[in-house]
Amino acid sequence: MRSSKSFFPLHSLVLVAVVAFLSGCATYGEYGSETEFGLGVRGNVGADRFISDEAGAGAGTLSRLELNGSVQRSWISQGRWTEANADVLLPMIRVGGGAARTYVGTGLHAAQFDPDVGSTNTEVGLNLIGGLRFDQRTFAPFFEVRGSAFGVDQLSAVAGIQLFGGSF
Repeated sequence: MRSSKSFFPLHSLVLVAVVAFLSGCATYGEYGSETEFGLGVRGNVGADRFISDEAGAGAGTLSRLELNGSVQRSWISQGRWTEANADVLLPMIRVGGGAARTYVGTGLHAAQFDPDVGSTNTEVGLNLIGGLRFDQRTFAPFFEVRGSAFGVDQLSAVAGIQLFGGSF
């Protein structure tokens, strides 16, 4: 018989992912070299909501930035892995006749490993990101590669979808 304690986190994450997806946030799957497969949600906001293009020198580039926050859960053979990320993304080159745009970014991650048998271990580090997002009005599929260092040394592949497009 499955205990409610082990079932609840998966059930909760799926519910949060559905709500985030329906509200315009992104849901994604990630495969990491250390954490295996995980599911997550992320929200984003364009910096243009805070900085106008006319604000002065350099404001045009700053207003193009996108702020992302994400939470994911991975199930690994030795326990559970929970990770939170706070990243800044910069759109780069349009590809495919404007159908998609590449981006780069960086940010911070905090990861917590919770083995089934004992105490938790939390590490904080740096993310380096490169990706491609399709520019669609109703949804925006995205693919990215994330390298994490100075906390959890890991290389991850991420694939997801965001409703109502992005701010790029």
